Amino acid sequence: MKVKIIYIFFSLIYFAGFSQSELYVLNSSTEGYSSRYDNSWYSLSYYKGKYNLVDTSVDIKLDYIHFYNDDPSNDCGGPCGQYLDHCDGIEFFNRIIFFDKIEVEADIEPFSCLPLSYHAVLLPKIEAPIDRRCEKQELFPQHSDGVDHNIKGIVWEYMNASNRWETLPNFQDRYPLNVSLLDVFGNDWRNQFTGNLQLRFKFTALFTSEVIYSIQNYTIQLTECSPGLVGIPIPQKTTCNYKDDGVFTFTIDRDLAPNEKLIATLYYEFLPNNYDIPQNGQEEITSLIDNLNGTYSYTWKGKLPSGKYKLKYQTLIGTGKISSTDPSWASLEFPKPDNPFIILPAENVNFTATKFSNETCAGAKNGKIKLAITSGETNKYKYIIYEVNGTSVTLYRNWITFTGPTTIIENLEKKTEYRIKVQDTKGCFARK
Repeated sequence: MKVKIIYIFFSLIYFAGFSQSELYVLNSSTEGYSSRYDNSWYSLSYYKGKYNLVDTSVDIKLDYIHFYNDDPSNDCGGPCGQYLDHCDGIEFFNRIIFFDKIEVEADIEPFSCLPLSYHAVLLPKIEAPIDRRCEKQELFPQHSDGVDHNIKGIVWEYMNASNRWETLPNFQDRYPLNVSLLDVFGNDWRNQFTGNLQLRFKFTALFTSEVIYSIQNYTIQLTECSPGLVGIPIPQKTTCNYKDDGVFTFTIDRDLAPNEKLIATLYYEFLPNNYDIPQNGQEEITSLIDNLNGTYSYTWKGKLPSGKYKLKYQTLIGTGKISSTDPSWASLEFPKPDNPFIILPAENVNFTATKFSNETCAGAKNGKIKLAITSGETNKYKYIIYEVNGTSVTLYRNWITFTGPTTIIENLEKKTEYRIKVQDTKGCFARK
């Protein structure tokens, strides 16, 4: 018969970030014999179990022999004085390198050899990330060779919502587990377990029902991913060119979860390419406007001067705060797409006032002034007239509204100096 020894072994040559290895071994050897004089002998460099190793490669030795012995001279005392090798298994010795798969077969004739089965794997040691992972991030970093490794015999498990270990629905043989919560569980991941994600893996072999569990369990601390920015923020002009009351609206790709808030910080270009946080430059956001298309918007509450801005934001669960001087802002990139936006000042309200005609005769009270709006953003305006007499300024005619860029002020009854103020419908005055 043929005895097949299949040995699959993974040995690390170089793995950035991992300083140790873990060796997992399953082996099985039959101990039944045809008579009390049948014997076997095995020599294995590593027996069934799990090992913490410092080296990144390991030497494996497999040697075995099955024999019959009733030779009295060999401390047997049997009746016949016979010694016979049923089979002398091929000695296997090798230093296995990373991701090699080796199969060893021995031809055993004419007697049947008791089979030896052996399965082992050497894995780079991984640690749970020290920072919090969100649903879109990899649970563990990918291997330095950039290849996704699916390993026969590895089965990842997680602690489910009922506090029972359960096999991952997807990617259960991936090592390291360089996939996201969404990859593993889909959008319903929040209902699969409670709290942080608890993980372990087991090592299995087809020839045995025994399993070996990972040397350690892994706790993945979780947080909500910061939502993605949809387009660039949409600014609104200041109401008047001399006011610092600009605002803007930005849109993100998800709503806030319960007990989650969005901390947003603005950066203002005080000098060319030199941004810093202005007054009213941070807001804590607890509710968003549902746009009914899968996006959600927020309009800045604080009033802002005209100029160029950039936006950063991050989410926070619970009642804590993230101040504008927190170091996390320096390491946080501006969200994509590139989001500089400009709050423009409103257009100046400007006008000219010129004598249109004098009184036709004394006391006619029909003098006229032509008022012309030369710049502005509204269709309607209003004016007020004061009479100036030396240092004395008195109201001559109260506010009068007109439509269009020009109007004629009529029925002026005095030959004197007039002072005119103009205001648009937003309440902005013409200023020289």
